[in-house]
Amino acid sequence: MEKHILSKTSYIKGVQCLKQLYLTKKYPKLRDRLPAERLAIFSRGTNVGIYAQELFPGGIDAGPKHYTQYQKAVARTKELMGNGQEVIYEAAFQADKTLILLDILVRNGDKWDAYEVKSSVKLSRTYYNDAALQYNVIVNSGIALNSFSLIYINKDYKLDGDINIQKLFIITDVTQDCIKQQSFVKDKIREELIMLNQDESPIIGVGKQCFEPYDCDFIGHCWKGIKRPSVFDIPSIDISRQFDLYNKYGGLPNILQNEKSIDEFETIEMNCQIEKMPHLDLSENTLNDFEELYNSKNQKYAVKILYFIPALPLYSGTKPYQKIAFAYSLMPLDGSGNVELFIANGQNNPNEEIFDRLLNDSKNIDLLGYNINTNYIEVLDLQQIVDNGEYYHPAMNTDYSNKLLSKAMDIRPQWGAIESDIVAAQYYDEILRGHKKSKEKLLLIKNYLQKEVELVGKFFDYLSQ
Repeated sequence: MEKHILSKTSYIKGVQCLKQLYLTKKYPKLRDRLPAERLAIFSRGTNVGIYAQELFPGGIDAGPKHYTQYQKAVARTKELMGNGQEVIYEAAFQADKTLILLDILVRNGDKWDAYEVKSSVKLSRTYYNDAALQYNVIVNSGIALNSFSLIYINKDYKLDGDINIQKLFIITDVTQDCIKQQSFVKDKIREELIMLNQDESPIIGVGKQCFEPYDCDFIGHCWKGIKRPSVFDIPSIDISRQFDLYNKYGGLPNILQNEKSIDEFETIEMNCQIEKMPHLDLSENTLNDFEELYNSKNQKYAVKILYFIPALPLYSGTKPYQKIAFAYSLMPLDGSGNVELFIANGQNNPNEEIFDRLLNDSKNIDLLGYNINTNYIEVLDLQQIVDNGEYYHPAMNTDYSNKLLSKAMDIRPQWGAIESDIVAAQYYDEILRGHKKSKEKLLLIKNYLQKEVELVGKFFDYLSQ
């Protein structure tokens, strides 16, 4: 059997942008370095597929053990089907130089039912698109399919004792949608194969397809011609409007001069980017909050709370992707630099323990945070000052996250350090699962907690001046 050219992943890349597919196949070294945040998000649903297999027990895994063994997996799948195997996991099929791995294949009389597992709580259009591709390859490899279904997580499922697999998952039959898409899939496969046979990359300009449905892997390469700063460095403008303004006017000066729809907030951010200078103009409400804080006899503390969001519920009474606090840090704003850290061991639901401790520790003190995300305790969230346009720094060119505020405050992370809450949450999840480098990851979380409360303190000092 000849080696395949397209896979489900590469096909979807081509649906998003043919240039992305071409560069992936021909010039993979031009790919952007994948941010740690995206890697952490990708790994959230790692165990979902294993749990879904329990819906159809007794299967045999036909998947390849190495990326060089895809054709062996196709032969192994065919062998299992011919030998009367009722359930096959990671069933491999190839047709029209396109290979797919199906999560679960189940015999149904003289036909088969196909199931693809998604580690999300809803079905996106992209999931329907890749289901249609898998349907196409399976049928064109000579398999009689009775149905094709998508399995995804029931967002309303609440854990009570052991996980109830039947209640955890929702199965949706998408066979008719797959059939309706077959003409498109056939044409798209042909188009992608022809394009990949060309000597040069297709000429495709930047556009919304760079970010929809996923961030492209080659933004750094394709966007080299965009003169910075640009409208794409203005976080208060959504991506669709950014492209409209860029295509109409080009650079920021032209937009400011000619576009009447630009509001005061957007104007401030554009001027900050052009002049490379921060903006600070505290509102009367903020000044009143600060005055009340200064007049309070309570001690002032910076606080940071970390959350993780497990795809599958870990604790009784919790739901899939429920946000659960697992750690916090407190630092007095008296200049002493003493930081109190607490990280729950996770044996029981840490959310209640975290906030019980915080409520006890925060008696008779005033708390300040940034992007604090809680209603359990009273905290003055300094992010509202950024959200309201009272403060902006050109380093915050994509969002108002803690990570970019750190750059604005000139706090540079050490090499290998955690740079975002998402990565800290992923490390904690790995610690709970017994990762072999748990001690190192725990230390990194502690360092991150300390850095984050120091960030709050530095930002508060800056605003106070």
